[in-house]
Amino acid sequence: MQIDKEKQKRITLKGLFRNTAPVEKEKDSRPSMSLLKKMATTKELRDVLKKIEYETIPTVRNAWIDYFLEVTKRPKCSED
Repeated sequence: MQIDKEKQKRITLKGLFRNTAPVEKEKDSRPSMSLLKKMATTKELRDVLKKIEYETIPTVRNAWIDYFLEVTKRPKCSED
């Protein structure tokens, strides 16, 4: 009987320290390619978009996406 009690203690303790928190997946915050295509209004942006499409290294691809979004944020001001 003593062995069964020890085994039961281990099972109970094991359950106390188990990671029960649900693992949250990171949301994909990258813009979709269709959205980027709509935003590519100049030749420069279309060229960058091609680089984004064909890039295989994720960090480099993300850098191109950052550059694309940075360039599209800049307004072209007309001087009065």
